[in-house]
Amino acid sequence: MIENEKISVLYLDDEEPNLSAFKATFRRTHSVRTTNSAEEAFALIEEEEPHIIIADQRMPKVSGVEFFQEISKHHPDPQRILLTAYTSSQTVIDAVNKGHINKYLVKPWDREMMENTLNSVFKVYKDKVELKRKNEELYRINSELNRFVYSVSHDLRAPLLSLLGLVDLSRNEKDPAQVDEYFKLMTGSIRQMDEYIQTTLQYYRNLKTNLILEHVSILQVVNEIIEPLMNYNKGVDFNIDISPDFVIFSDRVRLKIALNNLISNAVKYGFKEKDTPYKVSVSAENTDGNFKIIVSDEGKGIPPEQLKKVFEIFFSEAAATSVESSGLGLYLVRQAIDKISGTVSVRSKVNVGTEFEINLPDLSSKN
Repeated sequence: MIENEKISVLYLDDEEPNLSAFKATFRRTHSVRTTNSAEEAFALIEEEEPHIIIADQRMPKVSGVEFFQEISKHHPDPQRILLTAYTSSQTVIDAVNKGHINKYLVKPWDREMMENTLNSVFKVYKDKVELKRKNEELYRINSELNRFVYSVSHDLRAPLLSLLGLVDLSRNEKDPAQVDEYFKLMTGSIRQMDEYIQTTLQYYRNLKTNLILEHVSILQVVNEIIEPLMNYNKGVDFNIDISPDFVIFSDRVRLKIALNNLISNAVKYGFKEKDTPYKVSVSAENTDGNFKIIVSDEGKGIPPEQLKKVFEIFFSEAAATSVESSGLGLYLVRQAIDKISGTVSVRSKVNVGTEFEINLPDLSSKN
């Protein structure tokens, strides 16, 4: 919710003088809309949902309680205030039980009392919306966690069972060349398991670790990532265009999570034909405080229909290739960059290559 956001109020009353008085009183401090028609009120709510709805109880076609009862079916978030010049215990009971009102005010309303009521009700609105947001986020995280645990368990078993099978085969094999081939396959299975474990650790770090802001040399981080990747495929030509002075004040762990996944993906998937040389490029620039990092390859590219899905959890851009993938890498990139208030986007052309762009703010003001 925006800081110092104006309270938006919709006021329904069949008496025009009441509407005019309310608008004149609060139009400078609040976002006010008024109407003397329940039908128009419904339309206005559909057009833009207000924070607070005020309705008079006694109106010709529909009562305030009946109006609120209908509204609460489709718009539960706006807080409701009922106004009436006539009080009865049954009206109050109906207002609470059927209209789910937050406040009940007697007409004519007092400016100070109305102002205090609007402020207190708006606080309830904000708390309710924030609780709803947190519950939805918790549900999403729990759902993803369940899928994550299942996926990791399944993905770890595959290379482990393959490794056990290769061990059994190598025990009875007499041909040294064949044994050597089994060892190469074992090494591949071990690397695959290590990748899944590293991805699991990255997922946990990004989810649980607090932000630690510091000055980060992007060139140093990139070099740390590239060094072990040089042994993955000798045919990779790394083109690094980053100044040693390119330093950003941010979270090093999350920057490394994002860049590690983008660069390692480019190394693994950035080729057009296997066993042929190919280039992976990493560049960075600072334009008026806007930090941009680009990771690109010259590989097969990502089909247009898949581009919108690449940052979803368990989506694998390598689904149609022989390269194993957990489907978590790009999801972790987006989550890590989100944590440090940045954005990540992708551009790709089939048989031309893929380019990922990270845009980051300097977080020194948060320190």
